[in-house]
Amino acid sequence: MRLKNKVAIVTGGSTGIGLAIVNAYLKEGAKVVIVSYSKDEIDQAISDLSKKYDKNNILGVPCDVRSTKDVKNVVSEAIKKFNRIDILVNNAGITSAKPSEEVTDEEFINMFDVNTFGVFRFIREVIPHMKKEGGSIINTSSMVANNGARMQAAYSASKYAINGITTSCAKELGMYNIRVNAVSPGAVMTNMVRQSTTEEMREMLCKTCALNRISEPEELAGAYVYLASDEASFTTGAILKVDGATQ
Repeated sequence: MRLKNKVAIVTGGSTGIGLAIVNAYLKEGAKVVIVSYSKDEIDQAISDLSKKYDKNNILGVPCDVRSTKDVKNVVSEAIKKFNRIDILVNNAGITSAKPSEEVTDEEFINMFDVNTFGVFRFIREVIPHMKKEGGSIINTSSMVANNGARMQAAYSASKYAINGITTSCAKELGMYNIRVNAVSPGAVMTNMVRQSTTEEMREMLCKTCALNRISEPEELAGAYVYLASDEASFTTGAILKVDGATQ
């Protein structure tokens, strides 16, 4: 078990990529804090996971990543139950597909508040705890951070900023043996993707991918396991592409 007894916080952990990561971490022996905006989704995830794993190794904490108070509470609850934090996965995020001329100030700001500032809030709060024994921080970026995408200027910009946070924090925190990396997925068949794209858009995504398909959340989980494990002890500041060579 590559993550035996390690404690991980996974934001956006109740569905999609996040839930796949949680499942993989529990399978590898970790104790996991599932963070989600929806308490109902957390409860459902814990109910399903408890059929396969020890429920004592799972904690669910509702959180709006736009709220510093909520973020502080997640970290506090994690320490209270498990007494340490070894891994932070910043996976919570939102997307949109809208012509730039129609994007309001509020929509653009909210995109950054969730996707970018939400990531930074969690990093800021776990640093004091990880300084003691080191740790691994893994952010979820996106292929559009570098490739861009039609009608996704706000989303692309918010994810490009994640890459900057990742490489900068890696250089700042390396002296404490805190590694900071990001996974950059391509198109993944999550509920968010289903709701924000049409069948025609998904067909176009397949055509731009060397593997000619959209991935499943479980196909990304291995990258997050690797970056959290001791196998990645000299890997930091990396933006790991898991996008099927999408153009």
